[in-house]
Amino acid sequence: MFFTAAACASKSSKDDSAREKILNQAAFDLQCDRANLTAQKISDDHEMMGVKNTTWGVRGCDKQATYKSSCGMGNCNIFNEAQLSNK
Repeated sequence: MFFTAAACASKSSKDDSAREKILNQAAFDLQCDRANLTAQKISDDHEMMGVKNTTWGVRGCDKQATYKSSCGMGNCNIFNEAQLSNK
């Protein structure tokens, strides 16, 4: 039971870290104040060897973008999916 709780806490921590980095990057990419942005997890792509890969959508200031996060070993890398679009 301890292992399951620790695993859930670790996944949540990775999501929180990814969300923060994505919102900061999206504020720059979308030229939109971070307070006006919302991030939504679109999918959990896969997890292998402790690295969790997730797809995120960010919207704000009448724009949106898609990001991939890859989190593991104490670090999260964020990739812009280059799907920036105006409404």
